[in-house]
Amino acid sequence: MTGAGDGIGRALAVALARKKAQVIVSGRRIETVRETVELIQEEGLIAFPQELDVTCEADVKALIQEVVRHHGRLDYMVNNAGISIAGEMRDLAIDDYKKVIDVNLMGLIYGTFHAYRQMTHQGSGHIVNISSLAGLVPFPAKSPYAMTKHAIVGLTTTLRHEAQALGVKVSVACPGLVNTKIWQKTPVMNIHHDKATHYLLRNPIARLLRKQMSDPMIAARTILKGVEKNKDLIVFPLHATLTWWIYKLIPPLLNPFGQKMIREFRKFRKES
Repeated sequence: MTGAGDGIGRALAVALARKKAQVIVSGRRIETVRETVELIQEEGLIAFPQELDVTCEADVKALIQEVVRHHGRLDYMVNNAGISIAGEMRDLAIDDYKKVIDVNLMGLIYGTFHAYRQMTHQGSGHIVNISSLAGLVPFPAKSPYAMTKHAIVGLTTTLRHEAQALGVKVSVACPGLVNTKIWQKTPVMNIHHDKATHYLLRNPIARLLRKQMSDPMIAARTILKGVEKNKDLIVFPLHATLTWWIYKLIPPLLNPFGQKMIREFRKFRKES
């Protein structure tokens, strides 16, 4: 389990442990990883902490190999680690894109690639990649994030066809709004943060969207239900499912919403 120090990753680690899995809880910050492990161990369940920077392929490969040496097999690989940077492309730097790609996409590729090698060898296993609703529909002002999340969907659904006859299952989860710290951690480039914060606290649509956020534990249980059913795409909650279906059937219907999003965002942009 990568990115398991908080949010969906922590909730998934706890939920898997409750299903009697022995969970290797990994993340870049060992302090939060240990907090997740303590939550699991307090319930008398089994979990092990591991510091891991998913942008280092050698470390990801070594961890998977160590898990196999100690436990004899790898049943699940959950690639959850992710970051976000917001802002219009004209206000972003190439390094912003590289940073998001290194974590969200390359980190996930390393985990998928090396877990898949092991799972095809043992003839079983399930790779679960965490994408987003932003991987299925346009997401203005978050192009680095949306780009990587779209790529995750493409990679996972393609690999699923390759893996089927080899005994390996592959699924991708695309949650909508989930109440995690990623919203607070996301840097937003070239905006008046005080004005944006004031707007988000008072705007009725923003308040409504906050109410639509899923609890991470509910999100984790929904993902695991989809994994148990071996679903290819796990899209939830209802607002995400409806948005996705609208975009699949009649894409232009979402255009006014995307244009409104960028107009609202630009109210807080710093003009050069």
